[in-house]
Formats: sequence, structure tokens, C-alpha cells
Amino acid sequence: MALYPVRVASDRPNRTPRNPTSSAFTLEFRHEFEAERGRWLKRRFVWFGCVMAAWQTIAILYYSGRFALRYSDAGLSLPLPEVLGFAGLVATAAILVILYAGPVVYVHRTTLSRSREDVLRLVFWIFVTQGIVTAIGKLLFPLALGGAMNAGPLGFLPQWGFTLFMTHVVAASFMPWTPREAIRPLAPLLVIFVVAALFVGAGGWLPRIFAIVLSPAIALPGLMICQWRHGRFRDRFQMRMLRGRYKEMRQELTDARRIHESLFPEPISEGAVRFEFEYEPMRQIGGDFLFTHRFPGIGMEELGEEPLSIVIIDVTGHGIPAALTVNRLHGELERIFAEEPDISPGDVLTALNRYVHLTLATHSVYATALCLRVAPELNILEWANGGHPPAFVRTIDGRLDQLDSTAFVLGACHGDDFDPHQRSMQFTRGDSLIAYTDGATEARSETGSMMRVEGMRSLVATSYPSKAPARGGWAGEIARRVWDFRFGPATDDMLIVEVYRPVQA
Repeated sequence: MALYPVRVASDRPNRTPRNPTSSAFTLEFRHEFEAERGRWLKRRFVWFGCVMAAWQTIAILYYSGRFALRYSDAGLSLPLPEVLGFAGLVATAAILVILYAGPVVYVHRTTLSRSREDVLRLVFWIFVTQGIVTAIGKLLFPLALGGAMNAGPLGFLPQWGFTLFMTHVVAASFMPWTPREAIRPLAPLLVIFVVAALFVGAGGWLPRIFAIVLSPAIALPGLMICQWRHGRFRDRFQMRMLRGRYKEMRQELTDARRIHESLFPEPISEGAVRFEFEYEPMRQIGGDFLFTHRFPGIGMEELGEEPLSIVIIDVTGHGIPAALTVNRLHGELERIFAEEPDISPGDVLTALNRYVHLTLATHSVYATALCLRVAPELNILEWANGGHPPAFVRTIDGRLDQLDSTAFVLGACHGDDFDPHQRSMQFTRGDSLIAYTDGATEARSETGSMMRVEGMRSLVATSYPSKAPARGGWAGEIARRVWDFRFGPATDDMLIVEVYRPVQA
């Protein structure tokens, strides 16, 4: 919104208001994100537990079948350590089946009462317990496969390390961990691995140091998988949230526009004073507004026509903030005219300036306004203009009069320093008044030139209202001429109003 004819800074300090909307949206987004991650974790944990339990069940069947083959081949001469080794492997797999199946049933039955932190804590202890149990199995029961205890330069460590590696990769492929969450259950097992390499593993110190140095590599593939999956989930969640919020916002804006435009008056097509308008917000809703009021009961109704007051307002800014400001000004105008139905345009402008200065200027929100009152029985047009673009009156004989600004922009100065400088002029039958907001004067052509006030004056001087009722009169014709001039989308809200006296009522 451009300010006419001058730009005046407020005498109030420029304060930056807090913006709770952004933080509230961020907080809502984070809560929904964490809730979605929690639901995803619970689902994936159930799948992970079932797969691991099924794998260990297959291991039990495998070890039992191999023991049966060895027993049938060796008969009663099967060595006791080998029998104990097979029994230990089967017992280890059975413990792991219970270790995975039990928590799966527990989480599945208590999904609604388990938080994400509860599930992560459960996963941590399952993973650590599984790692310790498999370490014991690798350490104490190698004889089941016909080998020797602590065979190789590092004994059981290579096999255990490979088991940790595979288990962590599988877990990372299932569980929606962050990298930080993925390293937690593996960290104590890596510490145990280092201690075992120092004090339990076979072989010399060089292989042990080599194993210790390479032990962090066990976690790298799983961490990379978690980083990729978490980033992908975050991106997909953000897109889904944004799509959902966009749909909600479109619906809310549609409802807001319907409510906002319901504040506009219905055009008057009968009587001695009539008006119509064309409104084009830059976005769904905007900061241009039109208010009308008839005030019978002041001793003029016996003349057949009561006066008509019209207020045209243009609020700084665009979109929702400007529309909210318009909503407040609409309520203030209703209060003003309810308390004093026959109030003059100058007093309306003064009251609006006081309201904007006390309530809106502290937020760097200002407005321009053109207040009019047409008294048909006196053929008088009264007006007061607070920084609004000049309106034009085209008389029945073709003369063009300009209604310039008479006061400062609303909110720019204190009420005691504000003088509306109300003016009046003849407004007889056949005369038309064309007012507009700066969305029209700031329209740019393909070459970049602006319409400006001079261009609007030329349009009013050279245009003729449409005779087709469906297309409107001056307001519709001026709007179409502006649209023809403008290149590209609108850069501001545009409101064009025509107030006219018909030759014959």
C-alpha cells in the first residue's frame, strides 16, 4: 500500500513484537514428528523382533538337525564336550527366541501406553543381552561344530565381531534409529569386545591391537543406514506435513475469504444515491475494505432520501495480517456509527486515526482512508481523506474534479494533532465519484511503467461506463482497463468504488 500524499513516521518507538506463531508451528511440527517416529519405531520393532525370533528358531532347528546327524553317525560314542556344545548352542538360540519374542508380545499389547523412549530402552537391553549371550555361546561352545575352543589367532572374537556386525546392520535396517540412538546399544558391546581382545583373546598383541583399532568399523554400516533412513523419513514427513498443512490452509483461507467478503456491503442499485465496486485481493484475502452506512431518523426521511456514508480503507500489508486488521476496523466503524449515526466524514476520520494510533501503530500497522457522505436532498458531497489516493468526481457536464488528501495517514500522529480538514462540494444528479486503492495506481505495464494517479485520471476522463448490467458501470470498466494495462499478476490489493447519482431515481 502506497501512502498519499506524504509518508510520516510514527512518534512511537519501533518495537519488534514477539512472533509466537512460528514457534508454535515449530513446536507442533516437532511433537507430530516425534509422535510419528514413535509409532514407526513400535511397528518396526515388532517386525524386527519377529524376524530375529524366527531366525533363532531356524538356528535351533539347524543345530538340532546337525546334532541328530552327528549322533546317528557316532552313536553312543559322541564325545560329551560336543554334546554339551550342541546343547549350549540350542540353549543359546532358545534364550534369544525368548529374548525377542517376549518383548514383541509386550510392546504389541501395550502399543498405546508405550512411549518411544520406553521402546528404545527395551531395544537397548535386548541388544546388549543378545550380544553378551552370543559372546558366551561363541566362547564356550565351539566344540559343537568340531572345532577347538579359542581356535585362531583371536579365538572367538572374529566370529563374535561378525555376529555383532550383522545383528547391528539388520537392526539398523529395521529400526528407525537416529545415528546417536543406533550407537548406544552397540557401545557397551564394543567396550566388552575391546576388553576381551586384551584379556581373553588368543594370539599375540599385534592381532589384538589390530582388532581393537578396527572394532569401530563394526558400527559404521549400521550408522550409515540409520543416517540415510532417518534423513529420508524426515524429508518424507516434512513433505507430507507441508502438503497437509497446505490443504488445511487453503481451506481455511477459503473460509476466511468468505467471512472477510461478507463484511463488504451489498451494492445499492436503487434510490437517489447508488454505488457499486470491484474488489481484487492480491491473495485470497487482503487489506482493502469498504464500509457503508445509511442513517435515517435525523429529520430528513420526509424528503424521501437519507444520506449515505461510505468509508474506503487500505491497510498496510497484504494477506491474512491485513485482513485481520480490516476485521478490527470494521468493528470500530460499526461502533462509531452506532453511537453517532449522523457523524460527519471528518469526525469519522478523526475517530479512526485515534483508534489506529492507539491500537495498531504500536505494531507498525497504518492505514489510509477516504470518508464520504452524500446528502442527496442538499446535493452535497462531504469528504475527508487520510493519505488515500485522490478520488475523482466526473460531473454530468464532463468536468473532472480531484478529491486530494486532506490529512495524514491514519495512525501517523496523535489524535490531538490530527486535523481531518473536511471539505465539501456539489454532487448533483448525473455526477459520479470514482475512488480506488493503490493496487490500481501501482499496476505496472509490460515495460515496467506504473499506472500512477495520472494514469487513473486519464482512465476516468476517457472511459465510459458499460451499459450491460452484468458488467457493471464505472467500477467494472475502470477495473477492466487496469487489468488490460497490468502485465503479470497483481502486486497489491485493488478496490475500485463508484458512487453515483442517477439522472432519474
